[in-house]
Amino acid sequence: MGIFATPPSRFRPPHPPLSLSVFLIVEEAIRLAWVRIRQMDVAEFDLANAHEDTITQRLHEILFDEIYDSGRVEGFDDNLMETGTRETKYRNFNGTILDKMPDLHIGIRGRKNIRPSQDGVFIECKPVDQKHTAGAHYCTLGIARFVRGDYAWAMTNAMMVGYAAEKYTVEPKLLDALDKSEIIVTTSTPTACDSSQTILFSDQTYSSRHKRDFRYVETGKDAPDIVLRHLWLRR
Repeated sequence: MGIFATPPSRFRPPHPPLSLSVFLIVEEAIRLAWVRIRQMDVAEFDLANAHEDTITQRLHEILFDEIYDSGRVEGFDDNLMETGTRETKYRNFNGTILDKMPDLHIGIRGRKNIRPSQDGVFIECKPVDQKHTAGAHYCTLGIARFVRGDYAWAMTNAMMVGYAAEKYTVEPKLLDALDKSEIIVTTSTPTACDSSQTILFSDQTYSSRHKRDFRYVETGKDAPDIVLRHLWLRR
């Protein structure tokens, strides 16, 4: 079975999907943290000129230093979720690469029939603007990592966050990019989530489905499609 395979009786991917409620809780917390960032004085944090990593670091700190377990977002607490990490190293689906690093990861408590080291909410964050296009950057350097099994390979749903410049929205930017992509097979185009809504500094969350191009080492079966939620924050 190979060094990275686990006996079938213990682990047979994929994991059970995370519920919509889990994603809605995480998204609400991210939106709240983003409002906090947007309301900062330029001298405190220059969002307009900040690098992607700097933005994600600030987002992570506000999420887990100020909002997590504070009662401000019901469910975003120690009862349901673990303290999230930033750029933790994970191996890819077959163990040939050992240092794949999603921007954010949040463990979910009480999950059964899973491999704990590969479970949770995997989040990739990408700027979307004139220099970082929805196609060459958000899709090729973001979505593609889920498709090829770099991380979240045991999951069937995960999350993308976009730091979007003015006038950059999922419709039409992401829809056009996916339609033109030669490396991402989209089996369900981004559709607005009825349980989400556009609010201050953030757009309605969209959901898309994509074919993955690898097989599980543990079973020899093709990995199923992955559903990605897209939360674009207004920069």
